[in-house]
Amino acid sequence: MSRRTFLHGASAVVAATPFALAGWETAFAEEIVRRKEGAKVRAVFLYPPSKAFADNPNSWWSWPGNQYDAECHEKQYTAVLKDIEKKLGMTIDVDSQPIASTSDAERVAGEIEADKPDGLLIVMFYNLSLGHADLLLKAAGKAGIPVVFYIGLGVKHGQVSQYRIPGVYFIQSLDNFEAIEYGMRMINARKLLSQSRLLSITKAERISETEEQFLKLKVRTVPSSKYADEFRRAAIGAEAKKLLESFAKGAKEIRVTQEALENAARAHLVLKKMLVQHDADGVTMNCLREGMLKPCVSFALFNSQLTPAACENDLGAAYTLFLGEALTGRAGFQHNPAYETERNHYYASHCTCAPRLHGPDQAASPYILRKFFHSNEGSCAIQAFWKEGEPVTMVKYYTGQPATLDVYAGKVWKSHKMPPAGGCATNVEIEITDRADACMVKGHHNVLFCGDFARKFRLFANLYKMNLA
Repeated sequence: MSRRTFLHGASAVVAATPFALAGWETAFAEEIVRRKEGAKVRAVFLYPPSKAFADNPNSWWSWPGNQYDAECHEKQYTAVLKDIEKKLGMTIDVDSQPIASTSDAERVAGEIEADKPDGLLIVMFYNLSLGHADLLLKAAGKAGIPVVFYIGLGVKHGQVSQYRIPGVYFIQSLDNFEAIEYGMRMINARKLLSQSRLLSITKAERISETEEQFLKLKVRTVPSSKYADEFRRAAIGAEAKKLLESFAKGAKEIRVTQEALENAARAHLVLKKMLVQHDADGVTMNCLREGMLKPCVSFALFNSQLTPAACENDLGAAYTLFLGEALTGRAGFQHNPAYETERNHYYASHCTCAPRLHGPDQAASPYILRKFFHSNEGSCAIQAFWKEGEPVTMVKYYTGQPATLDVYAGKVWKSHKMPPAGGCATNVEIEITDRADACMVKGHHNVLFCGDFARKFRLFANLYKMNLA
């Protein structure tokens, strides 16, 4: 499974788009491929066969009623699950027969505890099957696996609070295949993240590797001297010239020298090479005060293609990018925080904003190639402009056992011209819509996503029993 299939949950080939980098980016994305095993989810349907009632005029059908064809619905849902399985690159093992009795439920519960799949999907079509569902939920809890529990609308009466609990994504809705797919995406993302590697380029003496506590991401530490040596040896050959031509062509303006553009290309080609060498899925590095070696443009382009790239060797920001890009299929913008106190707004700025804010196969936002803001050597960064009024979601991941997510919802106010605004190359002022005071936003190097994903992040936190800050 390619990185893009893992993160974007779609085809590994990017469709042609108005963004000038499309052809080159597609070739790059398909060059770096890590084989991963998708999640394995056990799927069961809960209902007694219709024939159990059909011959007795006094049988009690309970909800949803005697005109609901459960067998037909199971076939429909199974076909959809096959499509989801293929789309996400995972395995959804659907039981051949529905659970219709306590003995059926006890058998499956024992198998779940013994086999411990990556997750369990329960689809319930009959009100009086709740006892069987409770048996399976208890078994999944013992096995330590997450559960997506779906009940069709009108199948159950009464309260559902007992199912809105950590470890369970409870859905009661009408043929809501989008919700079921997101449940599968969450389980698959967790599985694939545990097989992923982050390349950390920093001032280390030797190569070493550790593992993040919760997501189980591998972190490969590589001395920054190796990157610097490769950078100095990199020549501006045909590949670099093609890269230069394509990202310059897509810019509204170019405010840097040819030397700066060439060094941006060198950085990107070297990092691309190092990702392949170390079998890595994302990168972070100590990049400040490194002169023309800074990878600002490279990191922006990587995130555009859902290859997580975090500034300043900030591992927490990198983990947030990995998780957020996996769940949303969109680039994250790691940034420094500030506050516009008179409008009660939040102000995010940094130097590595991806041009493709809506996904790898969508058109790029307008952008300018301009100088890095905090030194005089003239290295290149990208200023991307966010669309006014669009919803945004801001997230920060804190590692631990359990880990913690901090989530905020908002909408874009404006991306300002710079100057008069200051900060870093890209800025976006946003209205925080789920807090009374924008100054309540905590954290440094939070990650901003274009889109309304706050609930989806919180669902992931609940499914995997994370803390919410």
